[in-house]
Amino acid sequence: MGSRGAFEDVNTGNFTFIDGGQTFNSIGEVDGVKVLVRTSGSVKAPEYSHTENRTYAIVQDGQLKHLTFYDEKHKQSVSIDLLHEHGSKRLKPHKHYNLDHTDDGIPVSENELKLINKIRRRFNLK
Repeated sequence: MGSRGAFEDVNTGNFTFIDGGQTFNSIGEVDGVKVLVRTSGSVKAPEYSHTENRTYAIVQDGQLKHLTFYDEKHKQSVSIDLLHEHGSKRLKPHKHYNLDHTDDGIPVSENELKLINKIRRRFNLK
Protein backbone atom coordinates (compact mmCIF):
# COMPACT_ATOMS: atom_id res chain seq x y z
CA MET A 1 0.00 0.00 0.00
CA GLY A 2 1.47 3.33 -1.02
CA SER A 3 1.14 6.72 0.67
CA ARG A 4 -1.94 7.42 -1.45
CA GLY A 5 -3.78 4.49 0.12
CA ALA A 6 -5.63 1.59 -1.39
CA PHE A 7 -9.27 1.18 -2.27
CA GLU A 8 -11.46 -1.73 -1.38
CA ASP A 9 -14.60 -2.26 -3.49
CA VAL A 10 -15.01 1.15 -5.16
CA ASN A 11 -17.72 -0.19 -7.45
CA THR A 12 -20.36 0.10 -4.71
CA GLY A 13 -20.15 3.92 -4.62
CA ASN A 14 -19.57 3.68 -0.89
CA PHE A 15 -16.11 2.37 -0.23
CA THR A 16 -13.36 1.80 2.26
CA PHE A 17 -9.81 2.98 1.80
CA ILE A 18 -6.64 3.12 3.82
CA ASP A 19 -4.46 6.23 3.93
CA GLY A 20 -1.49 6.68 6.23
CA GLY A 21 -2.47 3.60 8.22
CA GLN A 22 -5.98 4.92 8.86
CA THR A 23 -9.08 3.15 7.50
CA PHE A 24 -11.86 5.37 6.18
CA ASN A 25 -15.36 4.18 5.32
CA SER A 26 -17.52 6.18 2.94
CA ILE A 27 -21.09 6.51 4.23
CA GLY A 28 -22.56 8.71 1.52
CA GLU A 29 -22.43 12.00 -0.28
CA VAL A 30 -23.96 15.48 0.09
CA ASP A 31 -23.72 18.00 -2.77
CA GLY A 32 -20.69 16.17 -4.21
CA VAL A 33 -18.92 15.90 -0.84
CA LYS A 34 -17.94 12.34 0.09
CA VAL A 35 -18.55 11.72 3.79
CA LEU A 36 -15.89 9.48 5.38
CA VAL A 37 -15.97 7.91 8.82
CA ARG A 38 -13.17 6.61 10.96
CA THR A 39 -14.88 4.47 13.55
CA SER A 40 -12.17 4.37 16.20
CA GLY A 41 -9.14 6.35 17.26
CA SER A 42 -8.11 9.84 16.30
CA VAL A 43 -8.38 10.85 12.67
CA LYS A 44 -6.47 13.08 10.31
CA ALA A 45 -7.82 14.03 6.88
CA PRO A 46 -6.14 12.07 4.07
CA GLU A 47 -3.19 13.91 2.56
CA TYR A 48 -4.27 12.86 -0.93
CA SER A 49 -7.60 12.16 -2.58
CA HIS A 50 -8.15 9.35 -5.04
CA THR A 51 -10.16 11.77 -7.22
CA GLU A 52 -9.04 15.18 -8.43
CA ASN A 53 -10.94 18.22 -7.13
CA ARG A 54 -12.66 16.07 -4.49
CA THR A 55 -14.06 17.26 -1.17
CA TYR A 56 -14.23 14.97 1.85
CA ALA A 57 -16.15 15.47 5.08
CA ILE A 58 -14.34 13.57 7.83
CA VAL A 59 -16.36 12.19 10.76
CA GLN A 60 -14.88 11.06 14.06
CA ASP A 61 -16.92 9.71 16.99
CA GLY A 62 -20.21 11.05 15.58
CA GLN A 63 -18.85 14.55 15.04
CA LEU A 64 -17.94 16.32 11.82
CA LYS A 65 -14.23 17.02 12.30
CA HIS A 66 -12.91 18.27 8.94
CA LEU A 67 -14.11 19.44 5.57
CA THR A 68 -11.14 18.98 3.26
CA PHE A 69 -10.75 20.15 -0.34
CA TYR A 70 -8.32 18.63 -2.85
CA ASP A 71 -6.89 20.11 -6.04
CA GLU A 72 -6.46 18.77 -9.57
CA LYS A 73 -3.29 16.96 -8.48
CA HIS A 74 -5.23 15.10 -5.75
CA LYS A 75 -3.37 17.01 -3.00
CA GLN A 76 -5.08 18.63 -0.03
CA SER A 77 -5.49 22.36 -0.71
CA VAL A 78 -7.91 23.71 1.93
CA SER A 79 -8.82 22.30 5.32
CA ILE A 80 -11.74 23.43 7.48
CA ASP A 81 -11.38 22.41 11.12
CA LEU A 82 -14.60 22.16 13.10
CA LEU A 83 -13.78 20.75 16.53
CA HIS A 84 -11.20 23.15 17.94
CA GLU A 85 -10.45 26.86 18.14
CA HIS A 86 -7.41 28.28 16.39
CA GLY A 87 -5.36 31.45 16.36
CA SER A 88 -5.54 34.68 18.30
CA LYS A 89 -9.21 35.15 17.37
CA ARG A 90 -10.07 31.67 18.71
CA LEU A 91 -11.95 30.81 15.52
CA LYS A 92 -14.20 27.75 15.54
CA PRO A 93 -14.76 26.62 12.83
CA HIS A 94 -11.83 27.95 10.81
CA LYS A 95 -9.99 27.11 7.60
CA HIS A 96 -6.38 26.86 6.51
CA TYR A 97 -4.77 27.32 3.13
CA ASN A 98 -1.42 26.80 4.81
CA LEU A 99 -1.80 23.12 5.55
CA ASP A 100 0.88 23.01 8.23
CA HIS A 101 -1.53 25.24 10.25
CA THR A 102 1.11 27.83 11.12
CA ASP A 103 -1.25 30.61 10.04
CA ASP A 104 -3.83 32.23 12.32
CA GLY A 105 -6.80 30.49 10.68
CA ILE A 106 -9.41 32.09 8.43
CA PRO A 107 -13.15 32.42 9.12
CA VAL A 108 -15.34 30.10 7.03
CA SER A 109 -17.64 31.63 4.43
CA GLU A 110 -21.42 31.65 4.69
CA ASN A 111 -21.65 29.08 1.86
CA GLU A 112 -19.14 26.80 3.59
CA LEU A 113 -21.12 27.05 6.83
CA LYS A 114 -24.34 26.15 4.96
CA LEU A 115 -22.63 23.07 3.49
CA ILE A 116 -21.28 22.06 6.92
CA ASN A 117 -24.75 22.32 8.46
CA LYS A 118 -26.32 20.39 5.58
CA ILE A 119 -23.84 17.52 6.07
CA ARG A 120 -24.46 17.53 9.83
CA ARG A 121 -28.24 17.36 9.34
CA ARG A 122 -28.07 14.65 6.67
CA PHE A 123 -25.96 12.32 8.81
CA ASN A 124 -27.22 13.46 12.24
CA LEU A 125 -23.78 14.67 13.35
CA LYS A 126 -22.73 17.03 16.10
